[in-house]
Amino acid sequence: MIKLLFKSYYSVFIFILISQPAFSAEGMNYKSFLGITLDEKFWVLIAFILFIILVSKKATNAANTALDNRSNVIKDKISSAEATLTEAKQLLKDSQQALTDHKNEVNNLINKQKEIAEKNANIYADKISDELKRKNIAADREIQYLHAEAATLIKNKIATITLSTVEEIANNEFKDTKSDIIYENFISNIPKALKS
Repeated sequence: MIKLLFKSYYSVFIFILISQPAFSAEGMNYKSFLGITLDEKFWVLIAFILFIILVSKKATNAANTALDNRSNVIKDKISSAEATLTEAKQLLKDSQQALTDHKNEVNNLINKQKEIAEKNANIYADKISDELKRKNIAADREIQYLHAEAATLIKNKIATITLSTVEEIANNEFKDTKSDIIYENFISNIPKALKS
């Protein structure tokens, strides 16, 4: 733009130099051409018109070039923005797909862990149930053993008490030999009677 202004001023300066005789002192006779007096006003008008033509031509070219450059820059930015938007959309889509896949994997993992936990709980419950059955069977056997032992102990106590009572009665009541025979038969039959 500065070059354009410099060229325009330069052109005006050249025209002023060419038309210098027209700018001489007042009162001089000015040349005329086709009825137009070639005085300083005429040459200023010509210089101004040439200046406007040159400036407008150069300014139009410069403005068009600047606008074209600006338009190209804007187009490039729009293209870049559209490419970035497309890339962002694809990235968003990929991120959403990855998130969905991750959620599905997490749900599958949770379901598998639940199944494993349920299986382990069932196995543990079965083991506890088996252990309780074994404990019950052992307790029943121990109760039966204690019952049999208590019954045997009671029988032995009864037999001992009975024998001692009978012996005491026999000693006190039966003094002769006949009673001794009865006593011995009775004593010998008591164990048989207790066993039956």
